[in-house]
Amino acid sequence: MTSHPGDLLTAALAREIAESGISVYAVTSPASAAAALAARELGASELAIATGFTSLDAEPVPNVTLGEAGLFTTGAVLVDDPFDTFSLLARGRVGVAVAPAQLDAAGRTNLSGAGPPGRPKVALPGARGLPDNNASPSRVWYVLPAHSPRQLVERVDVVCGAVPPAGAIRRLLTPAGCFELGPEGWRALWLTPDGAELVAAAPGIGISVTSTQPVVTEPDTDALAALRRVDPYDVRLIEFSAGADAAARFQEAAAREGVSPRA
Repeated sequence: MTSHPGDLLTAALAREIAESGISVYAVTSPASAAAALAARELGASELAIATGFTSLDAEPVPNVTLGEAGLFTTGAVLVDDPFDTFSLLARGRVGVAVAPAQLDAAGRTNLSGAGPPGRPKVALPGARGLPDNNASPSRVWYVLPAHSPRQLVERVDVVCGAVPPAGAIRRLLTPAGCFELGPEGWRALWLTPDGAELVAAAPGIGISVTSTQPVVTEPDTDALAALRRVDPYDVRLIEFSAGADAAARFQEAAAREGVSPRA
């Protein structure tokens, strides 16, 4: 049976977290929580999990409705000074996965609006942590459920996160594969079977593809097994699904968590 694209990407993220050497990982979504928990099982047993930059000691469970109850599952809610995590971020000891509305050829990010500055066609939530993330030497993964020319562009419409500093590791995970930002722009590290076609359909970001990149067809076996242990209900797959499938997965998760979503 063909695996879900979300499994391929989340397993890849878990493996990268485990092998990155970071001390703290900041969770930003159910899939990122699952990846962090799986990374612990893959060898990063001392990895601290941060939540919203207010705690370094979370024990989360992938969820969609539980809030803080889903972040602190083994005891009382612990709150640290937010500057603790930001200080570690500035020192290159933190990792975070984000999903900007736009990512461009130089690594700039946008989560403020699509369209001309001052006259956006679509208003978005705002910069949030993107400025600090992009400006830091810490690892940042951009994880997107689609390899879309609307998101992967030559130049973002609004700069929320500036061009990353030289030497900072920035990687992009999409259904097309894994890509790394370097001095000459983005280059492919590995591709999915449809990766070359998807990359060609989003030329703005300027990803370099050669004939030497490996083609990955299935998730990392050990990483996928770890993900299934820490996220047995596949909550991580919601953010990689769309339409009726995403709605059904969300409703199932919410019902399991004791919340009845509105019809």
